[in-house]
Amino acid sequence: MAPFRFRLDQVLAYRRQLEEQAMQELAKASMMRDATRARVESLESELAEQRARLCAAAGLDAAERWLVALYEKALKQDITMQRALLAEQEREVDRCRTALVARAQERELLDKLKEKQAARHAEQERQLERRIFDETATLRYKPAAV
Repeated sequence: MAPFRFRLDQVLAYRRQLEEQAMQELAKASMMRDATRARVESLESELAEQRARLCAAAGLDAAERWLVALYEKALKQDITMQRALLAEQEREVDRCRTALVARAQERELLDKLKEKQAARHAEQERQLERRIFDETATLRYKPAAV
């Protein structure tokens, strides 16, 4: 009989493409966030090392202490900037995740519609087939001779 043809196949393919793009954007945003998180951790460990050096080095003169304190101050500023960037990237990851969920729901909606239409088509084909078989059986029926 007639094969099932979903009229919104192109729309479904487009929605799948949009969902894939949303997945890629989420992956990219997550990678950037993870890299920034690693930089923050690295800077924090560097700051802890500098504080330990400053405490351990009793024999530093004033100029060396000033340089160490200046470096520590710069590290704190870098950490503050990286944390702000990390917060912004966290918001971007959340935005991408929300967009991905929305795109997935849109695609799932069309997938369900396609499944329902395919099931309806299959049922209609079965009914048509039954009608043809009944008609054939009726035409070929020969009553027993009395």
